[in-house]
Amino acid sequence: MSGKPPSDKTSGPWVDINLDAIAANYAMLRQAAPTAEMAAVVKCDAYGLGLDAVAKKLAGQNCKTFFVAYPEEGAELRQVLNAINADAAIYVFNGPLPQTIALFQRANLTPVLNSLEQAAKWAARSAGAPAALHIDTGMNRLGAQLSEVDAIAALSALNIELVMSHLACASDPADPKNDQQRNLFATIAKGFPRARTSLSASGGALMDQRFHFDLIRPGIALYGGSPFDVDEPRLKPVAALRAPVVQLRDIAPGETVGYGASFKATAPTRLATVALGYGDGMPISGSGRVHAMIAGTRARVAGRISMDLITLDITNHKNPIKTGDIATFFGEEISLFETAKACNTNAYELLTGLGGRADRRYL
Repeated sequence: MSGKPPSDKTSGPWVDINLDAIAANYAMLRQAAPTAEMAAVVKCDAYGLGLDAVAKKLAGQNCKTFFVAYPEEGAELRQVLNAINADAAIYVFNGPLPQTIALFQRANLTPVLNSLEQAAKWAARSAGAPAALHIDTGMNRLGAQLSEVDAIAALSALNIELVMSHLACASDPADPKNDQQRNLFATIAKGFPRARTSLSASGGALMDQRFHFDLIRPGIALYGGSPFDVDEPRLKPVAALRAPVVQLRDIAPGETVGYGASFKATAPTRLATVALGYGDGMPISGSGRVHAMIAGTRARVAGRISMDLITLDITNHKNPIKTGDIATFFGEEISLFETAKACNTNAYELLTGLGGRADRRYL
């Protein structure tokens, strides 16, 4: 990935997005789970990396099934896909509300039904139209409760073509809850013999075949983020967050840096101030912990991250640094996983939290 700023954006941060790496991650997931259809989760603006460009790239890799959270996202995605594959299936995780059923119909979206109430209203308004059913097997977040399943199955006007659930502990493949949910799901799904089955997202896709079923719904792994509690070397980095140096200064022992004076120099210290902050999606929790790569060397954040600026300690850099040089906070040299961990968060939050001031640059 290039460390040069886009020609039309030199004063603030940007994200380099490698679309070929998304395609490579999609291919790797397919290879890891060859017996299942590999869908793609592109909710939240494709995890912050841009729905339009990402969906087009995945459709070009013969991805035929997509998932979003809201029908408004689905309608936008339908416009993107119409020119590529008008028959692509778009599922909406959060299901329909009475006021959104018409949008589902106009945009040819398939709801994921999460309760008996949703299922009954969909059957009444859209009899025979395809739907998915999310059955809660232990997440206790969204999905039909087990006590509702028989009543949903008895709705004659309901056309359930996909039955799904969601693993709560896939970030740790050894967690016994994964097997508990898998076995419960396999039993309940037998009550819908004509429907396809889907249990796994990114983590389950990289677990053993028992978790693959008919369709897999990867999200974070497509975008280079590990779905596990450790980094996943099989995934190619997709996004690189970069920003330019806007000022250099030297401070004496005893001087402090930033709000709260949380960094105090113990020796002569050289600092580089970078045009990136929590307003652009770099969490303040990374203060004093996050590293950036600049001029071929790592530099630690000195002091508190502010809204628009981050200060790096470059005292021990061998290569000279000047204003306009580029600092990379995650990418190929510093992994997304490492930076997220330094911020006490995960790759999901770091990517989706990228602010609107950070330009997206597609490679």
